[in-house]
Amino acid sequence: MVWGTIIAAYLFLAGLSAGAFLTSSFVSRKYPNAVTMRVTGRLISPVLMGIGLLLLIVDAEAGLKNPLRFIYLFTNFNSVMTIGTYFISIFMMAAAYIALMELLKKKANKIVEYVGIVFAVATAMYTGFLIGVIATVPLWNTAILPILFVVSALSTGIAGTILVSSFFNKHEVHQVLSVKKIHLSLLATEAFLIFTMFLITSTSNEAAAESVSSLLSGEFSLLFWIGLIAVGLLLPIIVESLELLNSRKMEHSEAGIQVSAAGTHDIAGTLVTESSVLVGGFILRFLLLSAAVPIAFL
Repeated sequence: MVWGTIIAAYLFLAGLSAGAFLTSSFVSRKYPNAVTMRVTGRLISPVLMGIGLLLLIVDAEAGLKNPLRFIYLFTNFNSVMTIGTYFISIFMMAAAYIALMELLKKKANKIVEYVGIVFAVATAMYTGFLIGVIATVPLWNTAILPILFVVSALSTGIAGTILVSSFFNKHEVHQVLSVKKIHLSLLATEAFLIFTMFLITSTSNEAAAESVSSLLSGEFSLLFWIGLIAVGLLLPIIVESLELLNSRKMEHSEAGIQVSAAGTHDIAGTLVTESSVLVGGFILRFLLLSAAVPIAFL
């Protein structure tokens, strides 16, 4: 493995944080009365980003043994990591401000929120560019990877926001039907991007073919097919599809939130589905780091 599990967790949490922020921003506009989801997304976003950054700091390869590397991160403008550091820093400040306003029950500055939205997207893309610029690892060096990470970030962000919100308001999470439809589309898109990336990269050179082979039929195949595909993608796709298909005709409550028959269900299905998405999101990043075969090492 070129990078360890801690880096996989950092990439996962950074994407999850960005996705949660974007989810809360969408909910605040589409469902203004879905207060629980809006507040949840805005509060967990900076917390998750903070945990991710802490993991990066304690990881020896990230600079614990050489603190001056962190100063270099802000000054080496030829590095993708430096650009990403600014993306994350601006996003973190905006997300923290929005979260603080929620805690104080004050109205947030719209400009700051828009800045947060822009840099949330930039942060999600950066997690893909961070490893994608390494030309000696063909599994990473593909234009599809940043897109895949953005889609996964949005998907896990929705899952994380819904999962936490369900503990506080189990009815509300079943009422935001547009969010569930978007979530289903993201999961299907993620599956498509994964196999498209494998198809394209596997034919580029021997190192790429070896990486893809280790995922599909080799060392990591069990975790890939069961952990990522079955649990992380197919299970939530099936459950979300059934929930939407079995929903009654949407109605508008006085509060302006769309209501479906699913709104009367317990949270068991939600807990399983959204937890599966989060597990799949981490496994995706872990596998991409673990299965990478550098050209120089062949």
